[in-house]
Amino acid sequence: MADLAPKRDVAVSMRFRDDDLGIIDRGAALSGLSRTEFMRRAALHEAQIAILNETVVRLSPEAYRQFVAAIDAPVAAAPAKMLERLSRKAPWDEASNG
Repeated sequence: MADLAPKRDVAVSMRFRDDDLGIIDRGAALSGLSRTEFMRRAALHEAQIAILNETVVRLSPEAYRQFVAAIDAPVAAAPAKMLERLSRKAPWDEASNG
């Protein structure tokens, strides 16, 4: 049976210099968030980046050879449709010239 008990929040105590706290408070105010929510989001964001930067991708020897071959392969020609679209003028560039 699933645990339906509500999860408890855990308080975290930190010390900050006044000037650092001023910057945090300003950022929180500009974001429309409380200091706590602003810091929680910032901490989670940084933790996610740290985890993603340390993610290890494991490949079999054959998959690794295929990966290296794909990276080393010559660049394929861009499809004609893509080249045509990339050569178009942007609508806002056309409007300013007229």
